[in-house]
Amino acid sequence: MASEAASSALKEEGVHSPGARSIREIVFGVNDGLVSVTVLVVAVAASGLSSKAVILAALAATTAATVSMALGAYLSTQAQNEYFQSEWEREMREVDEVPDEERREVEGILRQKGFPHDEAEQFTRRLMQDKHQWVDFMMKEELGIIVEGLDSPWTSAGIMALAVIAGSLAPVLPFLFIHIPPLAMRWAIGFALLAAFVLGAVKANVAKGVWWKSGLQFVLVAVIGIVLGILAGQLFGHIIG
Repeated sequence: MASEAASSALKEEGVHSPGARSIREIVFGVNDGLVSVTVLVVAVAASGLSSKAVILAALAATTAATVSMALGAYLSTQAQNEYFQSEWEREMREVDEVPDEERREVEGILRQKGFPHDEAEQFTRRLMQDKHQWVDFMMKEELGIIVEGLDSPWTSAGIMALAVIAGSLAPVLPFLFIHIPPLAMRWAIGFALLAAFVLGAVKANVAKGVWWKSGLQFVLVAVIGIVLGILAGQLFGHIIG
């Protein structure tokens, strides 16, 4: 019964980690799809294989990355929700079983924030009148968990999957229309670097950072991956023949 009550309360009140989780998943997913598929594409192209081989390898890599990242997002979100719910239940039990101790904790937190003794006591008395608000306060101030709403594991998985697929498009598209691998590879690198810069700029806009610095950071990561991919492709192509 206690677990059902806590679950019901979580649906109504909810808890959520600080930050924009969806934005983080989109940036992470797009960047992962972009970098991993770009590295694979240039490696296969640099090894001397045909455009069809490059496309097949890219599709296989995109599928693997999409499934892996989506499942990871689902499991991590589910684990986070379970942790938040267990902490909610624990705080609710403490409020029910040791209210005086919890009251002193609230007053102590307020005093640390600079509230005078009388104001801390008055605020605590008002807070104790609503058990959910009381637990919300302890979740935030004691555990650093902001009350908003539980993330859906399926939504997180879907966002991650779409992000990875979107990121993989830039390096693959040239090989669909250009059947000369060296030329297609140059276009793929250009598209990938452009996409990396745009992604970095978007991330900076959301995070209130400097857009061109963030864009260049993402480009640098992509360049490192591309260089390593080309070297690996040439090496493997020479070894395998």
